[in-house]
Amino acid sequence: MNDRLKKILIAICVIALLLISSLAIYLFMASRNNDNEYDAGLVRPTALPVSQDKPEKTNEFDDIKIDLVDYYTFDLEDVDFNFIIATIRVKSNMSTNIGLEHFKTSEDILLSDYASYISILENKGYFLGKQNVFFELVSNELEYYVNIFIPVKDKALNNVSLTIDFGNNKVMNFDMNKKSGNKDMLTYVSDDVISDGKTYQLKVSSAYEITGEQMYQNGNEYLLPSTVGVYVFNVEAVSLWKDEIVIESATYVCDDSTEVFEALSGDISSMKHDNIIGKKITESQKGTLFFVAYSPMDDPITYHGILKLKISGSDNPVEVKVDLN
Repeated sequence: MNDRLKKILIAICVIALLLISSLAIYLFMASRNNDNEYDAGLVRPTALPVSQDKPEKTNEFDDIKIDLVDYYTFDLEDVDFNFIIATIRVKSNMSTNIGLEHFKTSEDILLSDYASYISILENKGYFLGKQNVFFELVSNELEYYVNIFIPVKDKALNNVSLTIDFGNNKVMNFDMNKKSGNKDMLTYVSDDVISDGKTYQLKVSSAYEITGEQMYQNGNEYLLPSTVGVYVFNVEAVSLWKDEIVIESATYVCDDSTEVFEALSGDISSMKHDNIIGKKITESQKGTLFFVAYSPMDDPITYHGILKLKISGSDNPVEVKVDLN
């Protein structure tokens, strides 16, 4: 074999090895991406759903299958319990409406007994809706993915299991050292899909200024001082199962100060924007929140803080980090 042929064969071998290596890397990364496709931190909608009729309570469970897809564990320093957000897949041959009383942890906690845990988290500004957590398994789809909340009272536990009382008492196991979540995963910002996990979803835009736009109160002109700015948030809201929901009030609390701005009452609107405060929502609704804040023309002020929404039926207001500028 002459030297020229040897060089050609060596070159072919090198190219073949590079191609095989590239293919192996591609397949490995594709596999990882596929594994993480339904990662608990990623199963979150970017658009609001359409309001639907709620299916009847499920009484037959023989044809329902539930599988664990992925999960995150949370160990927050300022909370005296740990918890898991798990993505599960539900498959059935009909619409489902399943309560979480069918799910019990190895600490004998029924997942339907979530209220006290949620109250503690929300009082600290942590909202499970940020991760699209739901507290019922309700859907008209025959196959769907949903995130559920699993509290863990003993913070020293390394492993927790969850038993489902149908499907031959299926057991799911969780390693508490796996995929630790963080506070940012539980804090709303503008344009997030916000939910109570049962009745509604909504989105709140970033704030923008409409100072100078004609304002009205009950059809009459509404005058404001020249030293204030008018800021608005656009809101889209959907009642998931046609329950009546109402945004009862809204406040804006500034960081590092005692300043609190109340949203203008529902009888005040502008030429281009309708006020959503007090509107009864049974399907979907778009509207605006109006705020007035001191803002001299020669030196405009940017406010940093939290928008708080009081929604009917909720014990704690929803909090959204956003600026007024």
